[in-house]
Amino acid sequence: MREIQYQTANTTIIGNRSTNQDRCTLIESINSVLICLADGMGGHPKGEVAAQILMDVCTQAFTEARKPIPNPASFLVDTMNHAHEQIIAYGKAQNPAIKPRTTAVVALIQDNIVYWAHAGDSRFYLFRGKKILARTTDHSYVELLRKQGAITPSECASHPQRNYVTRCLGGNMLSVDFSHGKPTPLLPGDILLLCSDGLWGALDNSSLARGICTDEPLTERIKQLTKRAASTAAPESDNVTAIALQWIEGVTSIPLDKLISSPTTNTSTNSQESTLNKAVDDLRNTIKSFKP
Repeated sequence: MREIQYQTANTTIIGNRSTNQDRCTLIESINSVLICLADGMGGHPKGEVAAQILMDVCTQAFTEARKPIPNPASFLVDTMNHAHEQIIAYGKAQNPAIKPRTTAVVALIQDNIVYWAHAGDSRFYLFRGKKILARTTDHSYVELLRKQGAITPSECASHPQRNYVTRCLGGNMLSVDFSHGKPTPLLPGDILLLCSDGLWGALDNSSLARGICTDEPLTERIKQLTKRAASTAAPESDNVTAIALQWIEGVTSIPLDKLISSPTTNTSTNSQESTLNKAVDDLRNTIKSFKP
């Protein structure tokens, strides 16, 4: 019997493409959940196969893993690295050999804490109080230009190389440099959103926040967001895929006080420790408020 409480929803739309190369999945255990999304890269053969390999590898790894997972951050990287190797092996086995590629974003919830990692421009969002609390940074050519000050954020959306991804699973890379988010304790009402660029490329941050932070059923929110994105980008809409989880209440297998000093939080400064300590205190107080 599942002890943690949450609601989930996912939708995928083919848009104006001939095939849908996006994939997403959610795998559950009693007190943890893994969410995965991949966007098979167009312009390269069998992107949809690469995306599906990630889904299959994640499902198997999470199902077979001992719970609670001892090192969530390492688990995410190890799993995606294994998928990377499997995608390359699949490509080499074809005649002639091919080099499929896919983006990847994965999130693990365990002990009321969410961990996430990614490669490419598929995104993870964490919404709290109708605002974006955290978001991944794209591994893309335009993001590099933006960081260098060569283009403005508004110019990213219309840049001719906006679809060029600098990191992915598969392809020519021997290894992948994944990016991690800071492990974050979840509060009731928090919303996790994983999506392909077909969604965020058509809807800005404020539109996403307004669309997902409402009182409508989560399934309806995700359905309307994906439809709006496809309509906004038409007649050149990419595949649009989103999977979301809204946190209700959780249980933890370790004391909350231990979470503060746990090395898996990867805090390296006093300000980071202070932020995490406050979040844990908020979580403790919120859980107490839900007890009868």
